[in-house]
Amino acid sequence: MIRLASIAAFSLVMSGVAGAEEPGEIPDIAAALLQSAYESGDPDEIAAVAKAVKDVFPDYEDAITADVEATLAALEPAEEEPPAPPEKKGPPPGGLLAVKPWDGKISASGVLSSGNSENAAVGVAVDAARTAGRYKHNIKGFFDLGESDNVTNQKRWGLAYKLDYNFGERTYVYGRFSYEEDEFSGFDYRLFTGAGLGHYFAKAEDFTFKVEGGPGYRYSPIDETREVEQNVAAYASSEFDWIIREGVKFEQDFSTTWTSPTTTFQSVTSLTTQVWGDISTGLSFEYRYETDPPLGRENTDTLAKASLIYGF
Repeated sequence: MIRLASIAAFSLVMSGVAGAEEPGEIPDIAAALLQSAYESGDPDEIAAVAKAVKDVFPDYEDAITADVEATLAALEPAEEEPPAPPEKKGPPPGGLLAVKPWDGKISASGVLSSGNSENAAVGVAVDAARTAGRYKHNIKGFFDLGESDNVTNQKRWGLAYKLDYNFGERTYVYGRFSYEEDEFSGFDYRLFTGAGLGHYFAKAEDFTFKVEGGPGYRYSPIDETREVEQNVAAYASSEFDWIIREGVKFEQDFSTTWTSPTTTFQSVTSLTTQVWGDISTGLSFEYRYETDPPLGRENTDTLAKASLIYGF
């Protein structure tokens, strides 16, 4: 208010010089007062000063109004452009072979085995995962078949499903179910169900390492005696994945299942090399050890595989 009163008084004193201005032009003293208000950047103060100046210089009201409106318009922030509409994603690449949003691989293999089965065989396998919010679905399956002189000397297949619930970037809980048949293992089949906790000790784009484990239950009918082993079990596993360079990946998976009658150890080491696009070749070696197998069965089985792999 003091500033406005000072402006009005000063304007009255100086109003006598207004006649020296050209018609339609804002007098110099009025322009100076307006400029002082403009520098404040406050629209309310500019409007108040403009009113006082127009009261003193009524003959220049139109010119003052036009100048003030132009200044106020320049002070208004520019309207933000509306956000661009989200880009519409087309169908996932891969045509009929695309199975998004699942990620994983399907492989066809030539197999050389030793232990309870010693022969050459062929096999197929699938390993896929899907993330949905905090949940992650994991599916694995395999089938190996070998024949010699029209006699089947290897027949082994299995399925496994695991559901993870992630607490954060590295730690999760899981529930796991698996079923496996191997005609030459001495067991009719083996069923396992369990739950536990997992943690990523390393989680980078080219390197991951995780460990998980927990209690479970294993059901194992024995072929020869028809006895059924039903036991509380403990399960633990580790997975190590390393992208050595673009297109070349090394993997080492290890698991163990403990029960009071017997403990099973399994190790799978593999090296995969990209050939073209989603097609890769792979070499892997699987080692399985049973501490107390059924009578007449060997403790150790090995599988060496050469595979053609399709990644999706």
